[in-house]
This record gives sequence, C-alpha cells and structure tokens, in this order.
Amino acid sequence: MRTQSAQWAIAAIALFCLALTGTVKADEMVMKNGSRVFGKLISAEAGLVVFDTPFAGKINVKTENIDVIKTDETATIQMADGQIYQDKQIVATQDTLTMQRAGQAPRTYDIDDIALVNPPAWKLGEGYSFTGRTSASLAAERGNADTEDVTADYELTWRSLKDRYDTRGYVERGVANGQDVSNSWQLRNKYDHFTKEDGDYYWGAKLRLEFDEFADLDLRTVVGPHFGKQFFSSKRLTLSAETGPVYVDEQFDVAEDNNYWGMNWDLNLESDILGFGTTLYVLHDGTFNFDSADEPLLNATVGLRMPLIFGFETSVQARFEYNGGAPEDTEELDETYSFRIGYAF
Repeated sequence: MRTQSAQWAIAAIALFCLALTGTVKADEMVMKNGSRVFGKLISAEAGLVVFDTPFAGKINVKTENIDVIKTDETATIQMADGQIYQDKQIVATQDTLTMQRAGQAPRTYDIDDIALVNPPAWKLGEGYSFTGRTSASLAAERGNADTEDVTADYELTWRSLKDRYDTRGYVERGVANGQDVSNSWQLRNKYDHFTKEDGDYYWGAKLRLEFDEFADLDLRTVVGPHFGKQFFSSKRLTLSAETGPVYVDEQFDVAEDNNYWGMNWDLNLESDILGFGTTLYVLHDGTFNFDSADEPLLNATVGLRMPLIFGFETSVQARFEYNGGAPEDTEELDETYSFRIGYAF
C-alpha cells in the first residue's frame, strides 16, 4: 500500500517538474521588483507590453516596471523606419533590444528605434483590423411619476494602413406617464484615406444624419470633406483631429427649413492613463455656421469605460448637444447622463 502511494507521489512530482520545465521554456518577463512572469509576449508598443500568462490571461504592463524580457518563441519586430524583422528571438530591456535568428549573430538596437513587437497583421499591410462596441442603458422610475428612458449606441471601425471606415450612432427614447418626452437619434459615417508620404495625415469625407422630435428637428444632414491627423495611436493615448467645410441642410416640422455652408471639426481621444483597466474617452464635434456665427452646433461625449468579463464592459457617460440656432420654444442645450452596459469586440 505504501509502495503504491510512493509511486503516485513520484509520478506527481515528475508531472510537476515537466510542467515547470515547460513553463521555463516560455517567454520570460523580469520585473524591476525582482519577480518573474512566464508566458507569451503578445505585443509591445508605446510604453506598454501585453503579456499572456497561464494564471491571469492577458495583462497590460508598463515598460517602466519591466527590467528585461526574453522570448523563447520567435517574434516580429517593426522598426521606427518601417523595416520589418521576422522570426527573431529577442532580449529587451528599457534601453536596448537584442534580436537573433538561429545561426546568425545577435544585433542590438536602441529601444527608441523599435516601433512595435508582434504588430497586428494590418500594421504590416495585410488586410483590415475590425473593432467595435455597443452599449445601452435603461432607467425606470415608479411612484409619483412613471418614467422609462432607453438609450443605445454603437461604433464600428475597419482600419488598414491605407484607409479607415468608421460608423457610429445612437438612439434615445423616453416616456413619462405614457407620454413621449424624448425621441432622437444620430448616425455618422466617415471615410479616411491616409497619405503615403506621412501615414499620420489623412483626408476623407463624412455624412451625419440627426433627428430630434422634441427639438422640432425632422432631419439634419451634414456632409463634406475633411483633412486630419492621427496624432497618437496606442492604448496609452489615441488622439485624432480633423476639420473641413460642410453643407448643412435642416428640415423642421414647425420652424422654417434652413440650409447653409459651414466649417466642421472633430476631436477623438481615448486613454488608459487612469489605470485599473479603465479607458477615458472624449468625442467632440462642432459646426460653425458661415451665415450666423452665433449659431454653432456643438456635441461632446465624455465617459469612462471599465472592463468586466468576456468582452463585456460598463461605463459612465455624459453627452451634451448644443444648438445655437434652435427654433423658438425649444432648448438650446440637451444633456444626457447614463450608466451603461456594453460589449466590445
């Protein structure tokens, strides 16, 4: 009986040793506090490393907290000048990166010369990256007043080295004591083409459609070209801005219809600077009316997203819509505050 127990113990120890050996052969990340993490290097860019671990899945680690990374599997390295090195094993510190292929002598580069490690296929000129998210909120009140308010939004983006397709929109519906109190929606489609000379600059065109029953707006159409720049594109900071002329056509139910030429601008910002897996986002667009300078259209959305599990996320969001030329008996400023549940893919 004891012999059988001893055999089981030896077998368990052997399996543990095999598992440990397999782990040691994995990629290794040594932290500045001395701890070691084994797993697989997924990607690295702009001061952030994505590392896949067997105990916590994919984790984001700031490079300032890493002493050295050693890969057992080969990696693809994209240099700042656009050159690509494939099938390389690397040893990376905060200052240098040494890469080597079997049978070749190692080469060491300054870390500032490295743009990406294991970049996604689209950044190598292969196809499109598809990302998207959708979210919704529901608020209900019972008592002196029976109210329900539902909002839903979405955004989809297809991105390649050459161009980007983007569509987003939202719908809002509110009812109080059986009567509609809010009913609006917005849809925006946009195309961007990045220049060959400098991949950060782009030109394109946009089309925005808006409806708001309680602002007397049957349909507002905003269309025109734009020129912009992608200033930053990383998890730490994504920032783009653009501007261009637009033609605006407004159809009202009661007020007199209107149309005019103007200047439009857009600003999109996302950042994980607050930490804890959160994402701060700011979306702003405005339209200046050439005919009436004191009647601008201004929209701003500010929010904070927090991840849950399996792609689900939650967020707190504030949306502001200002219409300087709102018809009489309608409010110039609409404010919407919501707690949202969504899904990212």
